Amino acid sequence: MESWRLRRQYYPVSRRFSLFITWRQWCPVCSATDGRLRAGINMLEIYFSSSKTLEHLRNGPCGPFLDGFAGSLEREGYGPDTAVRYLRAAAHVGHVMAERDASVSDIDLAAFEQHLRACQCLRAKGGRRNHHTIYGARLFRRHLEKIGVCKPAVAAMHPAEPQFVADFKAWLSKHRGASDATIGLYARNAISFMAALGAEPTQWCPADIRCYFMTRASTCGRGTIEKMTTSLRAFLRYLATQGHCRAGLDNAVPAYAHWQLAEMPRYLSSEQVSRLIAACDGDAGARRRDRAIVLLLARLGLRAGDVAQLRLIDIEWQAGSLRVTGKSRHEVRLPLPQDVGDAVAAYLECRPSFCRSDRVFLSTIAPSRPFLNGDAVSSVVRRVMKRAGLMTPFKGAHVLRHTAATEMLRHGVPLDKIGLVLRHSGIDTTAHYAKADVALLKQVAQPWPEVL
Repeated sequence: MESWRLRRQYYPVSRRFSLFITWRQWCPVCSATDGRLRAGINMLEIYFSSSKTLEHLRNGPCGPFLDGFAGSLEREGYGPDTAVRYLRAAAHVGHVMAERDASVSDIDLAAFEQHLRACQCLRAKGGRRNHHTIYGARLFRRHLEKIGVCKPAVAAMHPAEPQFVADFKAWLSKHRGASDATIGLYARNAISFMAALGAEPTQWCPADIRCYFMTRASTCGRGTIEKMTTSLRAFLRYLATQGHCRAGLDNAVPAYAHWQLAEMPRYLSSEQVSRLIAACDGDAGARRRDRAIVLLLARLGLRAGDVAQLRLIDIEWQAGSLRVTGKSRHEVRLPLPQDVGDAVAAYLECRPSFCRSDRVFLSTIAPSRPFLNGDAVSSVVRRVMKRAGLMTPFKGAHVLRHTAATEMLRHGVPLDKIGLVLRHSGIDTTAHYAKADVALLKQVAQPWPEVL
């Protein structure tokens, strides 16, 4: 595995540091725009040139707030055409509220959506019932909430979370280092569990636990059942250690009949990986981002969540390594291959500069924001696989992790070394990939006695 460090002489210090200099710092047009953004005035002229249109927008009920709204759209990276639609929607909702004798601070989105069903406004300009108008009005209301003009909408009331579940979530975060997604999953299963069996754990019995589990499992798939088994056992063990229920109730949760190492690892061939990478060719920001993501998954075997949580400071350019924080907050350093470093550097050159997040990968559709979790990374891989024309029964980011492991095995890397790269807790997990090298298995296979 060739490291970035071995060839960094081809990347002078000036270029490596220029990756973090944004376009706006030296582009005259963008610098002028930033000045107007800070001042919060004259932003409408960026999107409208007609004096009549500008006069209509500024003299309307929402006129005093449209420049600020235009500035927020510019900062969040919305394209000019989209911003124009949203600004017209903001002006439209203002006129509708004025007709109802309501002020801008009392914008009613439900009433505006009802108005759009029979809208005959002359200046609607295509801003009648469509998703751009509704979404633009919603964004405008959020902007008014941020600057204190509108009161925040009343959030939907959710049932109170049991105290046992709240304490369980805190314990998972502090003592097990679980991710937010894992904590949310375990908490949802625990809440449903307590709703069915009652709020007093001391009264639970093994028969009730087993009955609840079998009823739920009859309507779920294998993956959901396995996750429910793990989460309920963890919850019952936690309650037992805290003295809230008797010990051993976790054994009442049945195990799903699944034999370890019974399945073959799901992976792509070398030719399929090449097609997948080739489908990311291009200078567009989205193509560069997709290429960097695919190479990180295919070369280093990262999990989708690892890629989504990757930060700028985790890339150690001078050392040619990558710092990854995986499950249970376990942090390791992995070598940064040359092609992966090239792809990440190419993406950083065109990475959206208006997002202040330190996450490496951002969404390409405005507003550009960091990925919430690994699901977004898997969605990227699925789209690239579709673009590459790969018809496989398995899709998503995890198949590339399996692919990285099988490729290392084919090149003679020992299982313990593969386990270190993949950050497996035990060698048994890594042994799952030993079945992938069919050619090597043929050399050690013995004929059946009947054949002899």
